[in-house]
Amino acid sequence: MAKKSFITLFGRQLKFWFMKDTKVKVGIFLLTMIIWFFTILSNQYTYTIDTTLDILNIEQGKTLKEKLPKKIKVDFSGRGFDLFYLLISQKSSFKFVLDVENIHWFYDFNLNEYFLNNPEKIIIPRNVDVKFNHVIYPESLRVELDRLDVLKVPVRPRLNIKTAPGYILVNDPVLEPDSITLSGPRTYLKKYKEINTEEYTVSDVKSPVEINLNLEISATDNINIPIKRIHLFQAVDQIGERIITNIPIKLTGVPRGTNVELSPSEVTLTVASAVSHLKDIKPEDINVYFNFQKNWNYGENYYVPTVELPAGIISWSNLTPRRIEVRILRERSL
Repeated sequence: MAKKSFITLFGRQLKFWFMKDTKVKVGIFLLTMIIWFFTILSNQYTYTIDTTLDILNIEQGKTLKEKLPKKIKVDFSGRGFDLFYLLISQKSSFKFVLDVENIHWFYDFNLNEYFLNNPEKIIIPRNVDVKFNHVIYPESLRVELDRLDVLKVPVRPRLNIKTAPGYILVNDPVLEPDSITLSGPRTYLKKYKEINTEEYTVSDVKSPVEINLNLEISATDNINIPIKRIHLFQAVDQIGERIITNIPIKLTGVPRGTNVELSPSEVTLTVASAVSHLKDIKPEDINVYFNFQKNWNYGENYYVPTVELPAGIISWSNLTPRRIEVRILRERSL
């Protein structure tokens, strides 16, 4: 019991100590941390930093055939203050520059040897006092050049859009932009005939589809693509029906010297299409014909004509009349 009372009393005293003069205690703690921080940063250290690598002075009309690392791991020595400043420096004030002006096609660089012999290629802020020790990774770098080409290619959307029952896709999808101008090494650029979008699948669609799609290009080809995605619009409409009258019947495949007559010369049928498209359909848009050479049989007078629908009409029905009469009016020898 006495032990429990001691623990309770100690806890109260400790709580009282923390609550009394809280601001003073916090101030002392912060001051201690600041002194410790400055002491630590004043010491000498060796530290590995990921540093930007810039490639300059590529010969005109050429480009890098293969992608090179944007960062290299470099070992520096210096005070903690200076090393910390390097870590937060902007890219333009702290970087390593690889000058390839004298390279025509390829060259293998020993990075440690190159930067030790060309210290001016190490861009460091003037107020930072650090020592470059060596490049840790990569120690060597192969720079290979290729002809720079430019190629305009169409965009091909990879779509799987399924409409709900009673609906239909209207026209082809509208892409913005519908083509892309690529640039890069000739070796890789010449294999691009088109550029695909990412695959997009959607079902039970009842309204227009509008979406941004990423473009797919090999990450290893070092191809420059000006935009990463395109805008796609696909119209969707309900399916409706309309009766089209006075559709002319064409007569084909008639031998020379043969006079053939069709009765009647026009038909009527019902077409199914997008509601927005129905009003624009004209009788002459639908190809109804009879091929005499292929389909006429001696002694047979009545035939079902062939119906061919243009793009945008999905089906037809109720052909009236169903059969037409084919009459040979006169035959004469050549």
